[in-house]
Amino acid sequence: CLISIFASLSVIGSLITICEYYLKRYAEKDTTCEGIALDKISVNSDVDKLSNRGSNVLPDWLEKCKPFFNCFCMFTNGEKILNTTSTEGQLPCLHGIRFLSMSWVILCHTYMSGIGYIRNTADLINVCDSWPFQMILNGFILSMPSLFLGEYRGFLVAYLFFQQAAKTDGKIPWLYFYFHRFIRLTPVYIMVIAFYATLMPHLISGPLWDSKDTDPNCQASWWWNILYINNFQGGADQCMSWSWYLANDMQYYVISPLFLVTLFRWPKIGYSLIALFLSINFTANFVLTYEYNLLTGLANIFEQTGSTDIFSVTTRWMEFYDKVYLKPYTRMSPYLVGIILAYYLFKRKQNNAGKLNLITLTVGWIAASSMTLACVFGLYHHKQTIIEASFYNALNRTCFAFGLAWVMFVCIIGQGDVVNSILSWKVWIPLSRLTFCTYLVHPIVQFIYYNSIKRLLELSHETMIILHFGFFVISYLAALMTTIIFESPVIRLERLIRNKFMSKKVS
Repeated sequence: CLISIFASLSVIGSLITICEYYLKRYAEKDTTCEGIALDKISVNSDVDKLSNRGSNVLPDWLEKCKPFFNCFCMFTNGEKILNTTSTEGQLPCLHGIRFLSMSWVILCHTYMSGIGYIRNTADLINVCDSWPFQMILNGFILSMPSLFLGEYRGFLVAYLFFQQAAKTDGKIPWLYFYFHRFIRLTPVYIMVIAFYATLMPHLISGPLWDSKDTDPNCQASWWWNILYINNFQGGADQCMSWSWYLANDMQYYVISPLFLVTLFRWPKIGYSLIALFLSINFTANFVLTYEYNLLTGLANIFEQTGSTDIFSVTTRWMEFYDKVYLKPYTRMSPYLVGIILAYYLFKRKQNNAGKLNLITLTVGWIAASSMTLACVFGLYHHKQTIIEASFYNALNRTCFAFGLAWVMFVCIIGQGDVVNSILSWKVWIPLSRLTFCTYLVHPIVQFIYYNSIKRLLELSHETMIILHFGFFVISYLAALMTTIIFESPVIRLERLIRNKFMSKKVS
């Protein structure tokens, strides 16, 4: 029902725009012809009246409703999304980071989701044992939390906060601070849940699909998602299991003023609080890994479990997934690193700091590269002890986040050179705007395909890369329509209401 309402409003808004466009063109053409004739008899005042005829080409009642319907116009929303103009004050490198991280996430999910639909499971051990494949195994753990969830989200929230706080002397409308976030994420989230739970099952007809009218997990626990607490459910009980990240993101956002305000007002207290929460993050990961003898993610998973049985390996992975992978207290470090980076850039700008010298740049790049590469490839062919596994789980996301923070830092201050040029390419801008909806819909695209196949797949890198590009294109096209019809209208409506409220407040 809600999906139909949004779709209908999008059609109405688009039709109004089309009608207005052609009526204005007709009015302008008519005015030009009449103006030429009137000019010959020198009746200039009448020409002025006629020239204003095109300003209101719609009926009065429709003209009053036009701002509302225009929020749903697919042409206007599409134009805004596909616009590649970068305004002053934007950080163009972030667009590249968002897009590339989303590509990494889709690639990792292509492999991980496809494992249940392959026939040559015996080859899985050899595939996982290859050195390049560590980018997939560890990417599943590192790509989204560090880039998409933590690093980017934490940085952007803090960066915008410090800019606004500097202008208003720290006076922030906190009610709007939370309302804006909720209204920004929730409506499109609800629409995707509704599609996933009710319509998606009817799009699948393969022999591997256990036919259901609605997803039973969503029937039982959809409200966990709307309250953004579904990361405290077990992975097997979740509605849209990949949406745990939204819960983490919202929970971090709720407590973010604790760090933002203290850093802005009392920096020493702010740094102390961040250090405290980083310590909690370290301790939680270390203790949980040690106490329950957990895995270090998917890297060396067959060596860690000492088994080649897929069921046993999956059981061990789900234990790690439920106890460590989902929980906010085990993955908050990238978010905090993002806040630290934003504050450092804010103070650096206030103090008019100069460029970094060559030695600092060299040392920074070496340190950042070493940390990120160690996190991705450090476990290759190394069967770690439980102490080593505990330390790795406690430090890997934090080290990876600091390494990526360096990349963001040098790009933002204008010393990223080739890296900054690649990340700031204008082509990434519209693709970056689609990242949120792409994350929501790409597992649905994969799920529909994998459950619609007539026979099991042959596991090979060639097969998975081809599938990845297919999932990538279809997911972004689906995300474009989702953004145009559901996400953009809500954002524009919220802005319209806020502007009207502010104008009344001023008057």
